[in-house]
Amino acid sequence: MTQNIEYYASKLGELNPQSSLAFLIQAIEKFKAEQYVAARDILYKVLVIQPNYSVAIKLLARCEMHLEAFGLAHVLWQQLSDRNNIEYAICVSYGVDQEKLNEAVEVLKTREEKSEEIVRALARCYLKLGDARNLNRLQMSDVSKAEFFYYDSPSEAIQFLGSTWEDLETYNALILRAHYYYQLQDYDVALTCALKATRLRPYSSLCFYHLGKIYLATNDIVRSRKCFEKCVSLNPINEDAVENLSAIYQQLSEEDLNVALLLNTLKKIKTPSKFKHIHYKLGLHYLNVNNCDEAIQCFRTAIKHDVSCMIYWESLGDAYASRGSYNSAIRVYQKILEMEPANVYAKLQMAIMKTTIRMYSEAIEDFNNLLKEHEDYLPALKGAAEAHIGLANFLNQEYRYGRAKDHFQMAINLLQRCFLMPENLNMVWLWRLTANVFVSTAQMPESLANLDVSGKLAKRESDIAFLTRKDLLSLALRFYTCALKIKQNTYLWYELALCSYYSANMYGDEAEQHLEMATKASQMAIKEDPNRWQNWNLLGVINMHKTINNLPLAQHCFVQALTLERKSYTTWTNLGVLYLKLNEIRMANQAFQRAQQSSPVYPNAWIGQAMIAEYIKEEEEAVDLFRHCQQFEYHPESSLGYAHWVCHILSDKEKCKLPHYKHAIDSMYADVVAFDAINWYTINEENDASSSAWSFLGFLCERHRLFRLATKAFAKAAEKSTGNERDLMFTNLGYSHLKLNEPNEAIMAFNKIAHASFKPMIGLALAYYKAGQHQESYSVYKSVLKSVAGIEDDKASRILVAMASMVYAFQGEADTKTILYQCILLKDSPIQALFSACALGILHHDNQLSETILTELKKRENSEKHVADIAYLTAQYYLVNKQPRKALSYLMTRVHIFPHCAQLRKVLANFLLDNYGHKRQYQTATSQIALSAIALVHSSKTKKSDSLEDSQTLLVASQALQPVDNRRSLKLIQKAILLHPRNVNAWNALLAVH
Repeated sequence: MTQNIEYYASKLGELNPQSSLAFLIQAIEKFKAEQYVAARDILYKVLVIQPNYSVAIKLLARCEMHLEAFGLAHVLWQQLSDRNNIEYAICVSYGVDQEKLNEAVEVLKTREEKSEEIVRALARCYLKLGDARNLNRLQMSDVSKAEFFYYDSPSEAIQFLGSTWEDLETYNALILRAHYYYQLQDYDVALTCALKATRLRPYSSLCFYHLGKIYLATNDIVRSRKCFEKCVSLNPINEDAVENLSAIYQQLSEEDLNVALLLNTLKKIKTPSKFKHIHYKLGLHYLNVNNCDEAIQCFRTAIKHDVSCMIYWESLGDAYASRGSYNSAIRVYQKILEMEPANVYAKLQMAIMKTTIRMYSEAIEDFNNLLKEHEDYLPALKGAAEAHIGLANFLNQEYRYGRAKDHFQMAINLLQRCFLMPENLNMVWLWRLTANVFVSTAQMPESLANLDVSGKLAKRESDIAFLTRKDLLSLALRFYTCALKIKQNTYLWYELALCSYYSANMYGDEAEQHLEMATKASQMAIKEDPNRWQNWNLLGVINMHKTINNLPLAQHCFVQALTLERKSYTTWTNLGVLYLKLNEIRMANQAFQRAQQSSPVYPNAWIGQAMIAEYIKEEEEAVDLFRHCQQFEYHPESSLGYAHWVCHILSDKEKCKLPHYKHAIDSMYADVVAFDAINWYTINEENDASSSAWSFLGFLCERHRLFRLATKAFAKAAEKSTGNERDLMFTNLGYSHLKLNEPNEAIMAFNKIAHASFKPMIGLALAYYKAGQHQESYSVYKSVLKSVAGIEDDKASRILVAMASMVYAFQGEADTKTILYQCILLKDSPIQALFSACALGILHHDNQLSETILTELKKRENSEKHVADIAYLTAQYYLVNKQPRKALSYLMTRVHIFPHCAQLRKVLANFLLDNYGHKRQYQTATSQIALSAIALVHSSKTKKSDSLEDSQTLLVASQALQPVDNRRSLKLIQKAILLHPRNVNAWNALLAVH
C-alpha cells in the first residue's frame, strides 16, 4: 500500500458514510493513540450500524477498561459470551456478585504467567470473597499489599508504603495514596497525589472521582463539580460520582442538569442493584422539585427491585404526603410497621400525618406511644405538642373552652420537656411554638386564660408558676425575643408585633408602651420581607388604634398591602373600618364590598356593612345583615349588634307587628338566635362584657322563661351600670325575682333603686304582698295611686284591682266591692277589674253582680286573648247555679268556635275532670282534649310553651285516663316529670300509683 490505512478508511467513509469498517479503523487508530474517549464514541457509532460486531464490541470493552468503567466493560464482555476471557474476569473482580467472583478466580488461576494486573484482580476477588488464606499466598508488590492488606487501616497503609523501596510515583501508588490520605483527612497531600495520577492517566475516571471527593471535602464546589462531571462522562455508571454530582446540582439548584444526569445514568445501568438506587435518587430529585407523581413512580419502581428496603418505603410515604395524599401516606407507614414494627420514623410520620388531617386524638395517642419507647425523642415531643395545639384550637372554635385549655396545658408540659435539654435551646421553633401557645391561651375567656408553667421557664422562685393572662403575654414577648436572637425572620417579627398589639388591647394603661413595640416589630417584619402583605396590614391596624390614631399612615399601609394582594379581604375590611371612622360612608361601603367579593364568608366585612346600615338609619338592613353574620363563626360585634336589634324590636309592640320583623321572629327564630349569640358573648367576654350585653341577655332569658339566668344577668348588668340605667336594671332584677317567687330578694332589688318610678314602685308593692307584708304593700299602692289619680286612669284602675285583693283578705266582701266599683267606673278600666268582680260575685253567690259583669264580658268573649278566662268564669257561674250541663255545653261551643285556642281546651279538660271524671264515657275524651291542648301550643310558632303548665296538663290527661288505661296513665305521669322534674304534683301522682 502506498498510503497508510487511515487514508483508505477516510476514502471508504466518503464512499459509504455508514461504513462500519471505516469507523472501526478510525477507532483502532484512536485506541492506539490512547485517545480512548474518542475511540469509544466512534465504536458506539459502529454498534449502531452493526450491533453484534464482535471486533467492535471487544475493542469498546477494552476502551471502557482503560477509562476504568469496568461495569460497562463487564456488560460488553458478557455480550461476547466468552466467560474464560482474562479481561472479562478482571472486570468481574470489580463487581460484588459472589458466584461470578468465584468464576473469575478460576479463570484468572488458569493463566500461568500472572502479570501484576492479574494478581491484583485475584487479590480483589479473594478480598471480596473473604478468602484471607489465598490472599496471603499471592505474590504481590508492596503497593498491592498496601491496598489489600491495609484497606481498613489507612494510617498503617501509609506507614507501610513509606518503608517500601518501590517507586511510589506510579499511577497505582499515587491513586492509592490519594485514597488513604483522603481517609486521613490530609486533603493537601491527597490532592497532590491525585493530580499526579491524573497527569499519568488523564483518561482515568477514578482520578477525577478522587479529585471530586477531595475538592468537595474542602468546600471547593466549582472544582468538585467539574471533576465529578468529567468522571461521569468517562464512567457514566460510577454510582458514587453520580450521587455526589447529583447532590451538588441540588445544592446549586441545577434541577434540569440533575434530572438529565440521573436519566442518562439509568440508560447506561444494567445491574438491578444499581438500577434501583438510581431510581431512588431520581425519586428524591422529583420530590425536591415537587413533582410528586413522578417521585412516587420512581420510589415504587425502586421498591419492586427491593421490597425489603425501608428507606424506599419511607420515601414513598413522604412523596404521598408531599402530594397531599395523606391517607395513602398513612397506609404506606402502616405497611412499614408491619414489616418492621420498631421503625421510629414510620411511627413519627404516621402521627404527623394524622395531625395534618386533623385526626388529633389518634395522633396524640400515637405520639404518646412513641414517647413511651423514646422518652426524650425531640421530633415526637414537638409533634405531640403540635397535635395538642391543633386539638385545642379546634375545641376553641366549637366553644369547648375547658377542654381546649387542658390541651394547651398538655402542649406546654411537652414543650417544657424540650427546654430541659440544653442542646435544644438554640432551636427557633421551640421558642416560637411555646410563645404561640401562651398567646392562644391568653385569648381565651379570662377565667381560663392561665397556665401552670415551670418556675425556671417563667423565671419564678416556685417550682410551678401560675401565669395569668398578663403574665402569659409578657412571657410570650420574651420568648419571641429569644427566638429572634437565634434567627431573625419576618414571621417572628410579625408574631412579636401581633402579641404586643394584643397586650395593648387588653391592658389599656400600658397601651402606649406595647403599641410602640408593636410598631417597631412590624416595621422590622416589613424590612425583612416588604412583599408580604400581612406585615403592611398589621402596621395599618396598629396605627388605627385609638392611642395612636395615625389614620393617614394606616391608610398608606392598607394601600401597600392591597398593592401586593388585591384579594386580601382582611385588608379591604380594615380599610372600610378606617373610612367608617372618617365618616366616608360611600368609600367604606365600597371597601367592604371588595372584601365580600374576595371572601363571601368573612364575617367582619358583613359586620362593617351592618354598621353602615345602622349609621344611615336602615334598621331592617342592619338586622338582616347582623342575622346573616350569625351564620358564620362567632364574633363579638355581630353577637352584640344582633342582640341589640332583636331586643329593640321585641320591646316595641308596633314593630313586632310589621311583616318583615314578624317573619324574622316567628319563622326565623330571631329571639333564639340572638339569645344564643349574646350568651356566647358573655361567656367569652366574662368581666369585660358591658352592662348592655348583660341586659340583653336578661331580657332574652325572661322571654324564654329562664328567670334564674335572667336574675344573674340583670345582677351583672346592675353592677356595671350607673344612674338611670342602674335603676332600670334593678327594676328588671326585682321583677325576675318575683317571677321566681322570691319576694324578699325582689324587695332588696327594688329598694336599691335611687329614683323610683311607677314600675319599680308597683313591683315593690307586689313584692311586699307576696312576702306577706300586706300593710307595707297597701301603703306603697296607696302612695302610687295618689300620684296617678286623675292623671292616668289606666294605671289607677290597675292599682285599685291590686288593692282590692288585699282589702278582700282583711276587710271582706263589701269593701272589696266598693273598690272594684270605683275601678270599673273609671274610663278604660282594665278587664282584670271585671274578672275580679265576676269572681267575687260567683264566690259569694251574688248572681246579680255576676250576671251584670258577665253581660259586660260578653262584649269581649270573641277576643282570643280573653276567651279562655271568660269561658272559665261563665262555666263557674253555671256550676254555682246547679247547671253543669249548660256549663259543659257552653265550653264545648266555645271550643268549636276557637279550635286553635289551647288555653280554652285546658279549661274544658279541667272542667270535665272535676265534674265528669267519674263518668266513663268522658274519661278518654278528657285525656285527649288535654293532650291536644299541649300539641297546639307546641305546634304554634307564635306561642311559647311553659314546661310547668304543660306538665300540669299532662297530669290532667293522666288522671282522666287512670280508670280506663292505667299503663298509659303511668306513662303520662312519667312524661310530666320529665317535662318538669320540680312538679310536686307529678311526683305525688307517681307515688299514689305505686
